[in-house]
Amino acid sequence: MRSGLLEGRERGREGEDTSLHAVKRVDAGEKVGVICMNDGKPTVVEYSELGDLAKRSLADGRLEYRAGNIANHLFTLDFLKSFITPDFHLPYHRAEKKIPYVNENGEVMKPTSPNGIKLEQFIFDVFEKSKNFYIMEVEREEEFSPLKNPDSAGTDCFSTCRGDTYNLHSGWLSALGAKIEEGIKIRIKPSRSYDGENLDEFKDREIKNDQLIS
Repeated sequence: MRSGLLEGRERGREGEDTSLHAVKRVDAGEKVGVICMNDGKPTVVEYSELGDLAKRSLADGRLEYRAGNIANHLFTLDFLKSFITPDFHLPYHRAEKKIPYVNENGEVMKPTSPNGIKLEQFIFDVFEKSKNFYIMEVEREEEFSPLKNPDSAGTDCFSTCRGDTYNLHSGWLSALGAKIEEGIKIRIKPSRSYDGENLDEFKDREIKNDQLIS
């Protein structure tokens, strides 16, 4: 989704051709690409390509490569036009995947370990062409809740995304002084509020039932 904070900052600064948001990786095993410098140029290294670098720590215990890429990027049109031609193409990344297939008996098989290779292309490979690159660390709870897995995984799935949305929207109302009973689910349609605005009517209100605010 468009970030008002990112867009507003891009409009307010001259010269930046590429801007993006990042979150701190929760641990060395989190499956998220890392924003870093390579030979003096900004880039993203996919988690599958990090290897032992994913675990490298600083003296204070923080991960050295901790800037997680959440794919919230903003490019100027002039920047993109400066290199995109009919001959331009992004490089490929190798990714090992679990790919369902049909066996000799006509049965659909769902492998439990990677059995195939997928070639992927990522927009972040244009970062290295940036002349004025800007990165801002943001709060995970406000901008990042990945959807990668089925609910059975219990993480990065529909249920966790939904729960994070309830928490975010409840937080908007709580910031206005609303008193929300424990366990109440609040969902606010983006047509009503994109970032917590237009909700003054809920100031100091007691909320005892689930809400879908439109």
